[in-house]
Amino acid sequence: MKRLIIIVEGQTEEEFVKSLLCPYLAGFRIYDVRAIKIQTSRGYKGGLVNYEHFRRDIWNILKREQEVVVTSLVDFFRMPTNFPGYVTASKITDAAERADFLQSQMVLDISDRRFLPYLQLHEMEGLFFADINGFKYLGNIISEKAIDEINGIIKSYPNPELINDGSETAPSKRLAKIIPGYQKVLHGPVIALENGIGKILEKCPRFNAWVEKCVGMLQSEEL
Repeated sequence: MKRLIIIVEGQTEEEFVKSLLCPYLAGFRIYDVRAIKIQTSRGYKGGLVNYEHFRRDIWNILKREQEVVVTSLVDFFRMPTNFPGYVTASKITDAAERADFLQSQMVLDISDRRFLPYLQLHEMEGLFFADINGFKYLGNIISEKAIDEINGIIKSYPNPELINDGSETAPSKRLAKIIPGYQKVLHGPVIALENGIGKILEKCPRFNAWVEKCVGMLQSEEL
């Protein structure tokens, strides 16, 4: 069975892969799954600040290993301007279409069928809005008023991935404003784990499609 390596931005995504995706993929007999943080400089890992760092990490893995599928779990929100196709993509109005276009340009740039790019629309925190129960699990740091406000946001969008990319209204910005004590690395995995991968897959169609593609590539005999 091929190995799945997921290039991620930081510790929250790394924990998400370990706690939710790994157990889920094990149900498909996919056991060798690892998250690797982008190496932005010597000795420092995390954050998508430059496409060249991202590209280098992908290529290093593809050159080093044969039986592997390399994918990504990085935010579409505030992407580096040196992404391939960035200028053309900026002219596309629909965010999902813009993200799809950038993914297609990454496919052309990397040019290896073992690579499956994925940009999370709009950012990782959007997945946390799949259900209100995860937020209720935060206990003392979240008020009833905050629960009601988050529930209102959840009900205002057809799915959590559509919560927008405004400078003050992106998922992360909303959470920081609504929950003063919120820390992504500390509380994000708790919310996601309590909501469960099943609810996230059900409510987040773009994310679900990516997971299905990962499973398909890992089970394929063609790679």
